[in-house]
Amino acid sequence: MNLEEKMELNGSLSPADAARYERRLKIMGMEPEKALDAIISDPTPAALVQSFPHQDLYFLVNDIGAEDALPVLAVASSEQWEYFVDAEVWQRDLLDVDGLTRWFDLLLKADPKRCVNWMVVEHTAFFEDYLARHIEVRVREKNEDPSEFGPGWFTFDDWFYIRHREVPDEPVEDGAPYIHPDDRNDVVFSLLQTLSKEDHPRFQAVMLEAMSVLSAEVEEESYRLRNVRLSEKGFLPFEEALGVYAPLDAESLRKGLKKTPPLDAATVVPHAHTGEVPEGSLFSDALAELDDVTLLSALQMEFAVLCNRVIAADQKPVRERAELSSVVKKVCGYISLGLEALNRDAEMNKGLAAWLAETGLEEIFRVGYGLAMGLKFKADRWRKESWLLGRGLSLSLLGEAWMGVTGGLLLNRPLFYDNYRSGSLYREFESLADIEATEAVLSDVTGIDAVLSLLDPDPEPFKGPDFTIKSLLLTLWAAAWLGEGDHGGPLTLDQVKRLLSGIWTDEGGTRQVSDEAKAHCLAWLSEETGLSRVELSERLARGLERLFGEVADEYAHLDPQQVDARFMQLFLTRSE
Repeated sequence: MNLEEKMELNGSLSPADAARYERRLKIMGMEPEKALDAIISDPTPAALVQSFPHQDLYFLVNDIGAEDALPVLAVASSEQWEYFVDAEVWQRDLLDVDGLTRWFDLLLKADPKRCVNWMVVEHTAFFEDYLARHIEVRVREKNEDPSEFGPGWFTFDDWFYIRHREVPDEPVEDGAPYIHPDDRNDVVFSLLQTLSKEDHPRFQAVMLEAMSVLSAEVEEESYRLRNVRLSEKGFLPFEEALGVYAPLDAESLRKGLKKTPPLDAATVVPHAHTGEVPEGSLFSDALAELDDVTLLSALQMEFAVLCNRVIAADQKPVRERAELSSVVKKVCGYISLGLEALNRDAEMNKGLAAWLAETGLEEIFRVGYGLAMGLKFKADRWRKESWLLGRGLSLSLLGEAWMGVTGGLLLNRPLFYDNYRSGSLYREFESLADIEATEAVLSDVTGIDAVLSLLDPDPEPFKGPDFTIKSLLLTLWAAAWLGEGDHGGPLTLDQVKRLLSGIWTDEGGTRQVSDEAKAHCLAWLSEETGLSRVELSERLARGLERLFGEVADEYAHLDPQQVDARFMQLFLTRSE
């Protein structure tokens, strides 16, 4: 049973609100065209639309298409309009003037009188600043002939004369709206004409103010107020929002870090975020265990706020539910990972639902994300000290799989190398299994690289299509096993045949690299590097075991006398 059903069955909503709530949920689950038809055909479309949480309506309008959703915008509340503008017309701390023009155009088409009145009454300075960016204003003196003004001037009262400014075109970022100068001038003219017709004295006052507005001060104050409004929904300024990615140690929560109260974002919590929560995660399983409607409602709000903080920190526009879905999946994944980490210790395992009731979702998210960041910190340290990179060699010499894993950790925000198993090359970490698999590969990479830094062979003689740090180490050891450890270069095909004839043992009818060969490798590394076998075992034992496992998988089934140098990727070969 999902959260919405639990709320309805427990009678937390009045009959009227419950009926409207049910209609909203039904509409949110419809295809965009059908959702629009359902709103238009509703007996009270204004009441229905205005009952939508701001974000739910925002996603619905964008799913429908803003131009097609004009009937919805026409009956939306001024507060909902304000949220649309706040979400759409700022790029970090810079006003997107073309984006604002686009939304003025939409709201003018939806309800021109209310649009102009809303801007003039509730956002006076912001509106005047917008006009000042796009028009010049002159007041005609009694004896002044308008023809002296030159071309391009127009008036609504033969007193205030107005001319469109030439606004220079600026480079447009991907996804940002572009408004042709003629279209922009049409929008500005419509705004002025509507204001002049509806309230000419106010029109004159606005014209006077627009002549002397201080744009920088108005923009700064408008940005501050916008941040105050959006922070109530979790959209913090970028620098503050980044705190959501600050790693948090699980032990801090196990020792009783108290749950922080969620932000009071709105009377009605949004559905769009929780409606996208995927089934089958630890987080969804934990929610399913809860029956406290008050707690569920608080968690719904807390989850929406957390998603919005991640959106603010990632600085990627999220306008449609398909885009929101990827954010929700990411947040759910790290909450699930955090819950799994908190419950890993059997003595501290108090149940998933208990962690949700007692601990903030953001804190649990940070525990999960902290595990991924811990791997990133290790990868970053390795990159600075790496023998491979220090030699000027490419990261690709780790081999495809190892490079994929390590490369994912070296990104600004670490990602799990999935290699298209779930449809993409990289995805967010979702479980301790992801962490452990990545940690094992990173351990192998750093261990082998550290050993090579002590061996410090000249890589030039070994370079070729199959050259990786794996094949380099194995080739160096193979030469030593054959009694020819001069670090001189690749093996001959005859040497490979002799190697593959003498390193196997049969265990249960399956060929494996013999313990003798593995022990020889450790002894050889100890002699060459000066490290004790204990130190080598701590650094490299598991990595060598996996490496020799790859050797067995690749070559154990082959007849040593029939091997082909073209397929010896784990051992570097040269022509005789």
